[in-house]
Amino acid sequence: MKNAKRQRLLHQHEEYFARMKHEISTCDAIAFRLDAPVTPELYLAALSHGFFPWNDESEPRTWWSPDPRAVLFLDEFHISRSLAKFMRNHEFTITYDEDFSGTVTGCADRDSTWLDAELIRALKRLHQLGVAHSVEAWYDDRLVGGVYGLSLNGMFIGDSMFFRKTNASKVVLVHLVKHLRECGYLAMDCQILNSHTQAFGARDISRDDFYKLAKQLRRRHDQEGKGAWLER
Repeated sequence: MKNAKRQRLLHQHEEYFARMKHEISTCDAIAFRLDAPVTPELYLAALSHGFFPWNDESEPRTWWSPDPRAVLFLDEFHISRSLAKFMRNHEFTITYDEDFSGTVTGCADRDSTWLDAELIRALKRLHQLGVAHSVEAWYDDRLVGGVYGLSLNGMFIGDSMFFRKTNASKVVLVHLVKHLRECGYLAMDCQILNSHTQAFGARDISRDDFYKLAKQLRRRHDQEGKGAWLER
């Protein structure tokens, strides 16, 4: 019964975000506000149509589908010589899905964040359902860095990262990309381009091209089973 209800809710949300996807494309918008609780079903429906939440805690929930969109094609990923040297000698212990809750909490621990309690609850539930994943860096048994994201329809959606020790977030990103390649992913949605992701090879593509890419990756995932998170 619960699964049937979840599927009905997901279908309703899918229809809503499909309409919004069409509407913002026709009016050249990039975001809209939705006054509705963020449930796992709503979150999945939004992501499947290219929307992600991004706003300050003091603002209404805003769902974005920017144009252009930042994407990291995994075959274009690169690191600096200094980071390559650091990777050979770092003392971090790297884990996968060991502390998803701690990773999300670490990402939310900043002056201004979109990661409020409601969204964090939805993310934790999606982690339990095998959709949301994390890579963690530990030092002296302390969580000092992490990255999390969501695996959906053959694409990995990189959401946020944090560090409490120099280079920890860079190290976990390198390990994340390595794991994604091993799992058969081709691209990671980086949402909004910034200097950090750009340094690793992320670049902007048009929203139309992003939608085409998402469609291609979904077909590849459905037909060939490629681009699915594998447990380590």
